[in-house]
Amino acid sequence: MDRNLTPTESRSGAVSGRVILVLVSSFAGAVIGMGLAWALFIQA
Repeated sequence: MDRNLTPTESRSGAVSGRVILVLVSSFAGAVIGMGLAWALFIQA
């Protein structure tokens, strides 16, 4: 981290990282939920 970042740039990087984390976690939750629903639907 030798680059000179202004507080706005570093904050935007942290926000984008948090947004990516939320997107990945929500996508994983949706995949798991669909997988469970599909498994229950197949077994029914």
